[in-house]
Amino acid sequence: LNNKPNPMAEAKIFVGNLSWGTTDESLRHTFGQFGEITDAVVLRDRETGRSRGFGFVTFATTESAQAAVDNMNEQELDGRNVRVNLANERPAGGGGGGGYGGG
Repeated sequence: LNNKPNPMAEAKIFVGNLSWGTTDESLRHTFGQFGEITDAVVLRDRETGRSRGFGFVTFATTESAQAAVDNMNEQELDGRNVRVNLANERPAGGGGGGGYGGG
């Protein structure tokens, strides 16, 4: 078995506490400095189209994703201090968040 991480594996980060004005394009622009982005999306309410205040950015490499987390967590984006984590990690301490899932 080869347990080494795949250097070609994509890596997704979670970006929370977004301003209502943050768009897919501004996410892509802001996080693009850390590496090649394959996807950037701000989640929106299905009925109103308003931002739900969080999004995801997918990088081509895990190194780029980690650099984005290291450099952007608690930094300002569109007037808000954003939370940035690797999307596959759950924050310690439980509680909070919620609202995931649904069809």
